[in-house]
Amino acid sequence: MRTKTSDPKLVTRKAFVWQEEAPPRLADLVAGGEARRRFLRYWVRDLLRDLPKMLSYHMLKLLPTGIASELGALHYQAIRRFYPAHNARIDANAARIRPDLDPAAVTRLNWRNKGRLMAEFSVLPRVGPAGRIRIEGAENIARARAEGPVIILGLHLSNWELLFSVLQRMSVPFALFYMPPESRAEHHIARKVRQSIGATLLPPGVAGVRPAMRLLGNHDGVVMLFGDEGFDGRIMAPFFGRPTHLSGNLAVAVRLARHSGALIVPAYVTRRRGAHFTCRWLAPIRPAETDDPGTALAGDVERLNAVIEPIIRRHVGQWHFLDHQL
Repeated sequence: MRTKTSDPKLVTRKAFVWQEEAPPRLADLVAGGEARRRFLRYWVRDLLRDLPKMLSYHMLKLLPTGIASELGALHYQAIRRFYPAHNARIDANAARIRPDLDPAAVTRLNWRNKGRLMAEFSVLPRVGPAGRIRIEGAENIARARAEGPVIILGLHLSNWELLFSVLQRMSVPFALFYMPPESRAEHHIARKVRQSIGATLLPPGVAGVRPAMRLLGNHDGVVMLFGDEGFDGRIMAPFFGRPTHLSGNLAVAVRLARHSGALIVPAYVTRRRGAHFTCRWLAPIRPAETDDPGTALAGDVERLNAVIEPIIRRHVGQWHFLDHQL
């Protein structure tokens, strides 16, 4: 089965390969030159830079969920003045995506939401059991699972980590494609929290495709990836009026669905107020039936984009990639 398009205008990026940096050895310190600089960066600069993140993560665990979330919002609201370039990008993107809204208000909301997200990592396992998540459309994921394997197409809105908590609550085992943060501390925290609430983490990039296909070969296999993307500082999806391309996760989701026969179920979390959320599961999507999947690929990607783009527009202040280049 051919799933690559023959349209030369739909250029795909080189397959992404990620490899975790190996810790430098003590011998690198005495070797001098670049080896010493790498040792000092890894074991001194990075550890000092990440120390406040680790301390705040453990200290916020001691606080009630709502207070921890609000402290995160206040912290990011205070520091945003030191990032004028980020503010300018968020303002410009907000004006383009939602010209009917006040860009300054969207920017303020976006910073506060990011602060809440970071702080809520400390209390994430408590959010669901405390009754802070309202679930809508659970019948959609149940119906899709009854038919066979499922690809969950998540969105980076509000605190998307709660999708994993909801799946655990619904007793749905799943595997997740994920992009490791640059900070080793943030990577450690994210990996620890996700595994604690039942996620199987797939290797980032192209290395995760083969194990994902093995999982989707089972009738009850569930794999999650995110349809909206920021890559190398640029917004890959949604398209927001730009030409369709096959360089992101929307195309990956379609290809996986075609090869495995899986249904695609979009899902996202929005913030109602403070640390209270709504998780929505949308109707399952099946790629179009065709004898030429390569030619149909762009159309399937556009269908998925047509689902996720209005959701991002509606909740643009809660969108994680609003500070990327559009």
